[in-house]
Amino acid sequence: MKKNIQDIEKILNSFDGIQTAEVKPFFHTRVMARLEKETAAENTWMPVRKPVWVIAVLSCLLMANIYLIFQQIKQTKTTDTSETSSLQNFASEYHLNETTNY
Repeated sequence: MKKNIQDIEKILNSFDGIQTAEVKPFFHTRVMARLEKETAAENTWMPVRKPVWVIAVLSCLLMANIYLIFQQIKQTKTTDTSETSSLQNFASEYHLNETTNY
């Protein structure tokens, strides 16, 4: 028990030599200015500063979408006609078009 008390006293006496930390003048002001600068940079809604670039990119995307839609329409039209012709060829090969009465 006596050893525990001595250890506690030793630990408490080690705090006697501690000094308060010194801070450079205007430290708080500089930290706050840096934080405000970072938050201002994050709040920009447009990463590209010039709206001309945004308009150009959006118009390119619009043109690409229109092109792809027309290509899809053209492809479905050719697929529909080829499917009907292949079905007709299949039916004629196996004489499925003819009606027989039994």
